[in-house]
Amino acid sequence: MNHPGQPVVPVVAWAQRLGWRVAWNVPGEVLEQLPGAPFHKYRRKSVPILLAGRYQGMSAMAVHIDFTSKQSSAAGSYYSASTETYVSTSTTKQKVSTCGVVVLELPSPVPELVVDEKRDKLDDVSDLFSFNRSKDIFQGEAVDVGPAALHCYHVSGAPPEFVRSVVTVERTQWLYGGGLGPASNTTLGKVYFRLSGRKVIVWSGRNFEDTAVLDSLFGIAQEILRWIPPAAYQDPIAAEADRQHVPLPQLQVPFE
Repeated sequence: MNHPGQPVVPVVAWAQRLGWRVAWNVPGEVLEQLPGAPFHKYRRKSVPILLAGRYQGMSAMAVHIDFTSKQSSAAGSYYSASTETYVSTSTTKQKVSTCGVVVLELPSPVPELVVDEKRDKLDDVSDLFSFNRSKDIFQGEAVDVGPAALHCYHVSGAPPEFVRSVVTVERTQWLYGGGLGPASNTTLGKVYFRLSGRKVIVWSGRNFEDTAVLDSLFGIAQEILRWIPPAAYQDPIAAEADRQHVPLPQLQVPFE
């Protein structure tokens, strides 16, 4: 289960303790089986490690994704004697952002709900011209759930009544935790989540070198499960949201 030629790193020991499978350096195309946020934040991505198994009786997965974005800017111009014209030059800066994601699979589906990072529209336009984002280039209309969410989160989903029953000002404040995340022993930064069909997806800008990140994110996922009102499982929209997903045990992943 360990990466060939490498000592047993903490994340592998964590997986072994739970009887999970491990896949290293997973092709980015594997994420095409997982539609929507956060798996397609940027078009350029790599997957250093993916873990899968059972967690508290539910099918579960954890995946570390590194996204790469590129921004070009004008750097000046020079005169070309061969063409007798001025030629503009540019420089390109590359930025890599990390995303640690955990997923739990529910026995019954719920409607779509996304609590994601609130983005600046000008940044979205820049990403469009830089060919950074592959999907959801522009954020849609947000559901108003209060000033705490509007300040740092973009909340969307349907129906709006379901969104508001799950996402409250107090819960967004708990997720944000003053920039430290809700876990007292682990700095997670802002935490985001998504309910989509049978999947509860939670992520932050941390990898799994510290396995406390895994425990904290799964703990948050379990807390979010308690936020779901019972009526959500009976909503016809829930079944529609579930149709886009492949069950976790059926994902095609090159496990070792």
